[in-house]
Amino acid sequence: MKNVTISMDDDLAHLTRIAAAKAGKSVSRYLAEAAREKLMADDAGIAPPRNRQKEALERILAGPKWDVMENGRMPTSEERNARR
Repeated sequence: MKNVTISMDDDLAHLTRIAAAKAGKSVSRYLAEAAREKLMADDAGIAPPRNRQKEALERILAGPKWDVMENGRMPTSEERNARR
């Protein structure tokens, strides 16, 4: 087995440690398995797994904005709930 040194920013290293802990693996094993899956998927021409929940949320957030501001401010609860 070969030892490899990698560099990554602090945020990515933190997130990687958390993901590895959730998976019950060391960071080294977690990254090795992720690299193996990526290489096997590339060789087989398989697209990476999709995160359907994330994609759905991105579609919702990218949709049309609601025009609820009045005179540059959000309406109060009384204004929102007033019967018209």
